Amino acid sequence: MNLLIIQKIKDQKIVPLFYNESFEVSKSIVESLYKAGIRVVEYTNRGASALENFRKLKELSATEFPELFLGIGTVKNAAEMNEYVNAGADFIITPVIDDSIVKNASERNILLIPGCFTPSDVNLAYQNGLRMVKIFPADVVGKKYIRSIRPVFPEMEFMLTGGISSDPEDILSWLEGGAVAVGLGSSLINPNLSEELKDKMEKLLIQLKSK
Repeated sequence: MNLLIIQKIKDQKIVPLFYNESFEVSKSIVESLYKAGIRVVEYTNRGASALENFRKLKELSATEFPELFLGIGTVKNAAEMNEYVNAGADFIITPVIDDSIVKNASERNILLIPGCFTPSDVNLAYQNGLRMVKIFPADVVGKKYIRSIRPVFPEMEFMLTGGISSDPEDILSWLEGGAVAVGLGSSLINPNLSEELKDKMEKLLIQLKSK
């Protein structure tokens, strides 16, 4: 299943990511994304209600969003990872790469997309058999970064997150630089405008596929 999720991410080119303390708002956002055609979503571990909301979203997705892969982001240690794996997470995204997190993901046979910043970070992921990493924060390293390190790691897939605009031309410029996908948070998702998210997401997916 891990390879399937990676392929879905590559097909989407976008991984929407968000957290909201309200379960109803979280549900509305996921529903809008799903109706727009999104099949991989990252919920972020950034608030007191994150784990409870995530459990409810996973329970709901079995019937209302059956094709959805719902993962958790901003996981910083193995203990947090275990909580979300037990809650049914389909994948784990971290802001850092850490030996204990990598080992735990391998033992639990769950897709881990670790946050990397330096070539040494990417190499640690590669040496442990991981084949997709998140470059974070992307806006700090810039658009030439992936083009520079990709030849050294031709087997690695790069997703970029942090400071990326939801403007299709901006997204395409990152993809043209060697990324296979970008993570979009606040630039894409406004919890006060969740009803408009479906149309916005549909248009964005169409624009990216037409290029």
